[in-house]
Amino acid sequence: MGESKSMIQHKRALCNDDEEEPNCKKRRDEIDRSQEATNGLDLQRAQKAPRLSPALFCDNCEIPHLQLHQLLKYAVIGKKGKATQASWCSIHHQKRLRRVVLVVLQDFAQHHFYQYYLHFQFLRRLFRHRFSLPPTPSDIIASIIGLNDLKVQAQKEKINGEHSTEGSTDQKCDCLAVPESCDPILQKYGRKKHGLTRYLLTEEQMRKYEYPLVGSSDTQNYVHTNCIKEPTDSSPLFGLDCEMCLTCKGNELTRVSLVDAQGQCIMNELVKPDNPIINYMTRFSGITRKMLFRVNTKLKDVQEKLKSLLPPDAVLVGHSLNCDLQALQMIHPNVIDTSLLFTRNLERRFRLKFLAQVILKREIQSTDAVGHDSTEDATAALNLAQYFIEHGPEKVADINMEDIFRQENCLHSRLSTPKSPKNGFPHSPLPSKGPSFLEELDKAVQKIAYVSRVGLKDPVPSSHFEAFLCTSDEEVLRRACSIIPQSPFSIVNFQDGSISNTCLLGTNAKVNCKFADMMTIFAGPFKSGMCLKSVKIQFESCGPIHSLSTISETQQPYICIKYSVPEAAQLAVELLNGSCIDGCHIKVQRMITQQTLDHEDIFKEMEDDPENKNTIYVSGFERPLTEEFLQQQFQHFKEIKSVFVPTNPRSQQPVKYCYLKFHSPDAAAAAIEHMRTHGGLRIRKAITSTHLHRWLQAAVNCVPPHKHCNQEVAPEEHSKIIRDLDRKIEQLYESTPENSLCVILFTGNNSSSGSLPGFGLMGIKC
Repeated sequence: MGESKSMIQHKRALCNDDEEEPNCKKRRDEIDRSQEATNGLDLQRAQKAPRLSPALFCDNCEIPHLQLHQLLKYAVIGKKGKATQASWCSIHHQKRLRRVVLVVLQDFAQHHFYQYYLHFQFLRRLFRHRFSLPPTPSDIIASIIGLNDLKVQAQKEKINGEHSTEGSTDQKCDCLAVPESCDPILQKYGRKKHGLTRYLLTEEQMRKYEYPLVGSSDTQNYVHTNCIKEPTDSSPLFGLDCEMCLTCKGNELTRVSLVDAQGQCIMNELVKPDNPIINYMTRFSGITRKMLFRVNTKLKDVQEKLKSLLPPDAVLVGHSLNCDLQALQMIHPNVIDTSLLFTRNLERRFRLKFLAQVILKREIQSTDAVGHDSTEDATAALNLAQYFIEHGPEKVADINMEDIFRQENCLHSRLSTPKSPKNGFPHSPLPSKGPSFLEELDKAVQKIAYVSRVGLKDPVPSSHFEAFLCTSDEEVLRRACSIIPQSPFSIVNFQDGSISNTCLLGTNAKVNCKFADMMTIFAGPFKSGMCLKSVKIQFESCGPIHSLSTISETQQPYICIKYSVPEAAQLAVELLNGSCIDGCHIKVQRMITQQTLDHEDIFKEMEDDPENKNTIYVSGFERPLTEEFLQQQFQHFKEIKSVFVPTNPRSQQPVKYCYLKFHSPDAAAAAIEHMRTHGGLRIRKAITSTHLHRWLQAAVNCVPPHKHCNQEVAPEEHSKIIRDLDRKIEQLYESTPENSLCVILFTGNNSSSGSLPGFGLMGIKC
């Protein structure tokens, strides 16, 4: 035995030498090929692993609950369940997702994350995709997972049943009937059918509804379509619709569609605005940065094309067509406006989507689509006008749109949450088309697992939902860790109210004050009679100044400078401390309070945050930035992934600084080194995440210059609770299988005393 063992070892040793025996070499080649095949398979699997592509590098990173619902719906049931991708975030290789986990931190708001930023060590490390949320509806879980869909459907079925019963007994509710003598359509147009010229807007009406007209003071640079021939009832109709994006000059044209009377699209052009886009408004416009990247068509080009396409007696049809003509900067004398054509009592105007659904029995502007389709909208408006002309006013009046609208509105109001905030995002999703993903899970004999200390406000059918109620958050954690690997969709709800429900608004103000103080610096001493303008120019090169004031209580004057972003304050301390400005060697220092003692640690952690690791901050430009200028300025950097230029919240103008996101940290570091060597710009690693810009604007506005809040230090037990919560989330994450989507929600708060935005983090565990 001993000999045979030594011989085997000797042969193995020979096979490791440079001169291999033929059999050993053949065997090694086979092993190498096998390993290469395995590595190739692993690489192929890695390339097909599920991943997220969120469009969050923008001025407004607030995601409405409807869009979050759409993301989760697609993640759970995918295309097989007739779900579509959310417009703000794509999930690649959704079929390979194994689980979806939603962790809800009830009544925690965005400011809690930054109040205890250093305490959320695991949360910050695990999730690099982050976004703001509108203030929470009354039941955020019901809104996000689609329970409202089921309730709306049940209510509709109930109403339809009631109407069916009423129809069988030939009894109608008084509210359904509108006297013909009072019907505004019959009053305006009578009962008889008319040709299209009867429905053209008069010059007085066009002036009333702000249509561009010849001779108006605000249309001096507008272009006339040259359609000056008197229209007749046989004149051709053309449907027109435009999509706009927000620039520093307001809404500007980015897409125009023209449809002829036969419904053929004869013009569908993307347009590059003359001014930089600050908000693509993709949710409404359907326009994205990628769509316009290589577009060279300008406003004057589409103006000329429209003039060439329209015959002299053309009649344009559109819905609120005045907005489209203003975006086109064109004057056209003969128009039919469907928003005015179908107007009812008290000049009530209906949305195009509603009219298409009621009159044409057609669904447009689907919530599953990425924004509106201008061709679809132009066709719908054209067909509405054609319907009105063909069937006449009496037929349209009989449809009684007001009552249909009232019924739907009453249904929604019974199920709705508080009104939408000023930014127009709904607090809860409207009823979605097709089956909810709760029903799709039911078809697949699967349920949502809900682990919490409290049940939902409304009962849920057991076929869709399985609740696991616990007595403590520790029990919630234990149950969740055992349930998550088995459930396709798990919801874990933590409700520790000792922090979240205590003086929410007061705590938010304190956190705002803390960050405002962290962005405030003092510079001096200066000589009496210094030139404040030259001082401002020097400090403004570091970034946007919110306020600048002179402190005269000291023996020599000092300057208090409050910046709008942390990077600017950091650069001022790093670059201008000890410099000579206006003949004075000055010292630049920060405001120190008990709440800002840890500012260096906070800024260092924010700088190293996964969300900022590939991003740099660039300031020192002499003029507001445009997209074209930035492309020329940074075209030699091939690794740039995206560019973010914020807007001034007061003037809505582009600012003189930007953020550059690179594909890797090494590329970002190389760009910083290159710019510092070859240019006069101010550069450093980014500190501010994009979703923070609006929140920081609120922070710097909450306190007057060189004043600060008398803040109390958070109790030690609060810090302990936050660290414990961070640990729970890490344990949940560890128990989650690979290729699982994890979403963490700070729900925010919406009460009579005020509203606080929520906060979301997400990622796919690899």
